[in-house]
Amino acid sequence: MNSVTVGRALILLALVALVVRASFAAEPPLALTPQAPVLDPRAPGFFDYLQFDEKYRRLLVAHTGSRTLDVIDVNDNSILRQESVGDAHGIAVDVKDGKYFVGTSRPAYVVVLGRKFVVKDDQIPVGGPIDAVAFDPNNDMVYADRFDNNTIVVVNGKTNKLYTSIPVGGGLEYIIYDPGTDRIYQNVESTGDIVVVDPKVNRIIANWHAAPATQLHGLAVDSVTHRLFTAGDNGKLAVLDATSGAVITAVDIAPSVDQIAFDPGLKRVYCASGLGLLSVVQETATGAEHIADITVPRRTHSVAVDPVTHAVWVAYGASDDDYVMKLLPPAGATAATTAAPSASP
Repeated sequence: MNSVTVGRALILLALVALVVRASFAAEPPLALTPQAPVLDPRAPGFFDYLQFDEKYRRLLVAHTGSRTLDVIDVNDNSILRQESVGDAHGIAVDVKDGKYFVGTSRPAYVVVLGRKFVVKDDQIPVGGPIDAVAFDPNNDMVYADRFDNNTIVVVNGKTNKLYTSIPVGGGLEYIIYDPGTDRIYQNVESTGDIVVVDPKVNRIIANWHAAPATQLHGLAVDSVTHRLFTAGDNGKLAVLDATSGAVITAVDIAPSVDQIAFDPGLKRVYCASGLGLLSVVQETATGAEHIADITVPRRTHSVAVDPVTHAVWVAYGASDDDYVMKLLPPAGATAATTAAPSASP
């Protein structure tokens, strides 16, 4: 092959490589635009987790200090309801049975609310304070972190009765259900591990170390690519294979991140730090990469994503009152249309 042909071949290979790399990118890393904050009156209060209900176009807010579940209409940014539940923490949506489950610490319950009208229907005593909760639609079970004795409490979502408990040990921090693998994943803050529960038998089947992320807080999953994202308090976001537990990569993010949220359309992870930064991480073919740190009000540690509009919602307390705020992506932001990244490094 002559030098001209070789040169053309090299150029062609370089172009192909650029196309392949671009095929795994979603939107360019443009800034999110904060909108006017929505007053969420406190008595006084602070927030824990946020959850999104796509069908009803609602942001569900655990307004812990005000002892309420607050419901925001994201179409007009208005407060629809503040329902008294106790010190609210985790929120799970049961689409099939039309319920919201809220974990509370004072009093210690899993509170059941009707999804349509957001009225408290029941409260299930679970023996101790509850933090994060997750719901498995396959077996109709609620998985709730009881943080006084570090067990996962399992509640039957059909009957609203306590079913069993799963001892874990260590400080339980966040829990999710992944329909892609039909597994429950539990962050253990004190050990830096992710515990894997098989909901078919309600037993721990694996324990994965997430180093270099330590003191794990936020947890999210891409059910298509089978990747787990776990945020360490030390400013590391670890990306793991959700089928094997292998750490694919780790990305630098802001320290002191609490909740994180995954946008399945844009393939982005949003990481809320109480220091006043929202780290934005883009999932890629080989793992993930940090693309931006967005300035947000200090004490922002809760975040959720609207999967339809790709708007990002945060909650924070100020000196005068409490607020939720929407951050809009650039006009024309659309979901990624390329092939999904491989689940392996």
